Amino acid sequence: MDDGQNPRHDEFRKTLRTRHGVIIALANISPTVSVGIGLGFLAAVAGTSLPAAFLLAALPILAVSGGYARLAARDPNCGTAYIWVRRALGPWTGYLTGWTAVATNIMFLSYAGQLAGQFTLRLAHETGLFSTESTLAVTFTGLLWTGLIVIGAVRGVKGATAVQSVLLGLSAAVVLTVVVTAFARGDAAPVQASWFSPFGFPDTLTLLSATVLAAYMFWGWESAFSVVEENAEARSSGRAGLIAIVVTLVLFLIGATGFLHALTPGQLADPLAGITELSRAFHGTGGAIAAIAAMLAATVACMQSSVIAGSRLTLAMGRDGVLGPGWARLHPTRRTPVASTLRTAGIAVALSLAGLAVGELSEVVLAVVNSVGILVSLMYGVGGWACVVTFRHELRGGRLRDILAVGVLPALGGTALLLLGGLVAHRQWTSVDHIAFDPENGRFLTALPLGTVLLGVPAALWTRYRRKAAYFTRPAPPLAPAPSSPSGTPSPAGPATESATESASETASKSTATATSHSESTSESASKSPGVSA
Repeated sequence: MDDGQNPRHDEFRKTLRTRHGVIIALANISPTVSVGIGLGFLAAVAGTSLPAAFLLAALPILAVSGGYARLAARDPNCGTAYIWVRRALGPWTGYLTGWTAVATNIMFLSYAGQLAGQFTLRLAHETGLFSTESTLAVTFTGLLWTGLIVIGAVRGVKGATAVQSVLLGLSAAVVLTVVVTAFARGDAAPVQASWFSPFGFPDTLTLLSATVLAAYMFWGWESAFSVVEENAEARSSGRAGLIAIVVTLVLFLIGATGFLHALTPGQLADPLAGITELSRAFHGTGGAIAAIAAMLAATVACMQSSVIAGSRLTLAMGRDGVLGPGWARLHPTRRTPVASTLRTAGIAVALSLAGLAVGELSEVVLAVVNSVGILVSLMYGVGGWACVVTFRHELRGGRLRDILAVGVLPALGGTALLLLGGLVAHRQWTSVDHIAFDPENGRFLTALPLGTVLLGVPAALWTRYRRKAAYFTRPAPPLAPAPSSPSGTPSPAGPATESATESASETASKSTATATSHSESTSESASKSPGVSA
């Protein structure tokens, strides 16, 4: 085995720590952007129950994240859920999970570039450099940002996370300053305990819709697991995911409470102006400039993290033969997935250009938020159940803590998220009596995510029977052995020792490499298995 600094030509460098995973996950979740422009979308549904929606959404996500942590420790693979679901529920379900994850990641990147362009031009207008609202200018500026982000991702994760930490720190400082000022000087409504109560929603359907939208705003925590093959320690991804979710929840609760205290419903309903105008009211033009700059910084960090996670998922699919072997190529010296990074970003740019016909930016963002929220709930739900099925045999006679961590909690969290996604899809479909190509049409918002999944079916058939991808036929490599509890019995929930993890990882790599060598579609791929990430 190498020391992680000089890996084989088909391996990542193992140099990342927990802090790198936290930065990647927080950048992908981008809680400051959600606080700055996302609260308006959620407030339109949740009303004054914004904090309650975040608390309800965090519960199943925390439960599922525990399952992801165990899966990452026992089966470290940058494909994450794409390989974990295959192991537990079969290759067809695993493929559709990977397909959906790639699609949602590209959908986000296609519009995030435009959002970055929008913030850049607004910043130029506020500072007096120039003023334009041209859609072409927004798109061109977004493409420039995408190009810079791709260059940073190809150069290496450590450098990218260093940039992300600065961008996140600046945006968080500005947003927290605005929120603190809102607490101190706001007078729209007194802070009330009812804002945090699940009984404050007017009806059950509103509660469900608000919860699934809030769950979408946590989307991205699983990107901490996309770099699991680059971690120096097996448990880093699990820790990073948990820390990112908790930090995000705290920021959401503080932001939602402060804005409800300081903004009227009408002010909060304008998502692209809320934090800017609030900062302008408290701190003048300089405050507005700082707020726009913070949103731009957080958006760029989020795009970079999405590129990092998405490229590693498509790399895993490439080395399994699901995508062409070119997707699996690493940079010869930097050991980064250069081909999958360039191709993922290229598809997102193409979709962004095509999406200009859908409508104004705010309408497009709203459509993506509403439709992708359903897909995110379904993916997390399936991921939770993959953990339960994978470790079901090891739970017999296990400790109560282990049974909860990899059995009860992932099952409850996964079921809750699956139900949320299904019920919201049903509500949106029945909210209107016709379908129209309109970002606010309920049936369109339901057909978009379901159509995305269904498009994966013919793609899966072609991949299985035409490309003959080894992913559908080869056996899954063995899991790393479970660590022992103090009593000497196997414990599926506890993290494995470093030596056990390294040994099992090496065994899994050799096993996969042997199987892969017999598959013409993956002759150039690396010797590991796959998974999913947003």
